[in-house]
Amino acid sequence: MYNFNQCKEMTKSTSWTFVDFFRWKALPDRFGGGRNYLRTFKDFWVKKNSSLIRSTALYYQLPLELLAGVCWIEVGGDPNIMDRIALNVRIIDWSGSPFLDRHFTVTSPPNKTSFGFVSIQLRTAAKTLGLNAEKMDTNELRALSKCLEKDIYNIKIVGMHLRQLANYDNLPTPLSMDDVRIIGARYNRGTNPSLENIKNDTRYGDFIVRNWDHFTSLING
Repeated sequence: MYNFNQCKEMTKSTSWTFVDFFRWKALPDRFGGGRNYLRTFKDFWVKKNSSLIRSTALYYQLPLELLAGVCWIEVGGDPNIMDRIALNVRIIDWSGSPFLDRHFTVTSPPNKTSFGFVSIQLRTAAKTLGLNAEKMDTNELRALSKCLEKDIYNIKIVGMHLRQLANYDNLPTPLSMDDVRIIGARYNRGTNPSLENIKNDTRYGDFIVRNWDHFTSLING
């Protein structure tokens, strides 16, 4: 089984607490909260991790702005502790027999819980690493979740996943802007939709392309 101990010595992520969540959700912009507060944090986080984003993007032959854009979109939102609570609740809910789990659970499976500042589901991260999340026990899922809460590990997994999404649709290197739109949409919607279906709704990728210059400035600033 994959060795999750490799992430133990990594630095913990930048803090985003319930206080930050409250300022974003409850305070208007004129009082230092709202969307401006969230955008400022997103910008700060991407700048802080710009060297890692740059090296990861180069390693996986991705445009720097694609990885930076995905990071910017996903950063912020619910505090990490809410993800941990959700995972614990789901683990309890899915702790019965296969029959009970199949017919009487009220939550999503534990491996569908998202973790990391750059939000990614445990099952997606596991698949990216070549693992089968359906066969991972509770301890392994918890270990993976703790790794994803560390920015270094989180960014590297997301970069690896984006490269796999590019390969999934046989997209060329270097990637075009249309390719970026497709990969962004895949990150948001997964690999189940057909390529034709993905092309009909690329809003996630469109946002990255539309804000390309901003992401460039964050990485190179």
